[in-house]
Amino acid sequence: MSTQPAADAAVTHLIRWLEQGGAVISPKMHVVDSGNGHRGVFASEDIAQDEVLLRIPRRRLVTVADARSSDLGRIIEAHTGFQDPNLYMTAFLLGEKERGEASAWKPFLDIQPQSFPTHPFYFQERELSLLKGSLVVELIAAQRRALEEDYSHLCRKVPGFERFTFAQFLWAHVAVLTRIFGGKVKETKVHCLAPFVDMLNDGIPANAGWGWSEDGEFFEVTADSAIPRGKELRDSYGAHSNAHLLRHYGFVHEHNPNNEVMVPLEISQTDPLVGEKRALLGLTDLSARHFFSLPFKPDAARIIELFSELRILQAGPEELALLKEAPDARIRAKVPLSPSNEAQVLLTLSSACAARLALYETSVEEDTRLLQDPNLPWNDRNCILLRRGEKQCLAVFAQAGS
Repeated sequence: MSTQPAADAAVTHLIRWLEQGGAVISPKMHVVDSGNGHRGVFASEDIAQDEVLLRIPRRRLVTVADARSSDLGRIIEAHTGFQDPNLYMTAFLLGEKERGEASAWKPFLDIQPQSFPTHPFYFQERELSLLKGSLVVELIAAQRRALEEDYSHLCRKVPGFERFTFAQFLWAHVAVLTRIFGGKVKETKVHCLAPFVDMLNDGIPANAGWGWSEDGEFFEVTADSAIPRGKELRDSYGAHSNAHLLRHYGFVHEHNPNNEVMVPLEISQTDPLVGEKRALLGLTDLSARHFFSLPFKPDAARIIELFSELRILQAGPEELALLKEAPDARIRAKVPLSPSNEAQVLLTLSSACAARLALYETSVEEDTRLLQDPNLPWNDRNCILLRRGEKQCLAVFAQAGS
């Protein structure tokens, strides 16, 4: 297979290493490097639907079991008891990168980006300010704090771990976060790092799919549809919102049918019924905020669940009595409890969305004008697309009480 339009020594080396390990790679694909570590896989020839394009054997995959059984993985498990699979994968990359030329995984390591400037963990303040109004800013900060805590804990508990800097730890974590795959092998979920497969970009719609072979010995990529010559092969990273895609992968889609927006709702701590409501909703977190996810596309099931929760939170003594009499309060709340409760639910939802909308500094129309700039930096474009999508969704729900 080729790496047109320009030769890429790292890709060539990776392919040779994979094939030496028993991988089968279709000659109908080639890798294109668009610069800054961004690569994509394209069809060199017409590809038929259901054609198997790639088979990577287990010996060229890194599973969580492999990472846990590595030298560093065993030490971490012995001293911390951590269970997070991503942490062990992160440690695996750190350990193998430290080995340098002696690492059996060097061809895979060499293909990894040296940095991740499009991931929000690396955003400058100016870029983060473009997300003002979105809860994604809080989520990014919380993720980073959790990573810093994990790193500090590892440095305290694992002998010698402090030899790795936080910058190295963060790099390895993002490499894993943006590249880990999860599929079932005989009904068991197996996460892995899959060389070459990780160069396929996400697409809506996707034209290629990946997964384990029936015997669990190979990780495969298959064409989901006919792919004409010159077309990029795109798989699916899942039905995720732009907020999820940005936080995990560092990109968004301009037209994302899976978009949603997170909206916090303040729970009155002075409500004498708050304890009973929390119990009915199964809320163990005593925080004053409860978060709702509002979908952009019509989703009856999610809207019914949303209104069920809101009806419980806005219930008065009479509505609460009805809920307690029901065999299942959550199911009973899927239909109106009373006219006054329903009016309060609509007002609460509308007010929460309107309040959230007010936090953004630009309108949907202003964002649309900004996006017309062909020289808009990648990160700026992603941030503006994300906030515009959230505002479009909020605007719909803000009208609920009118």
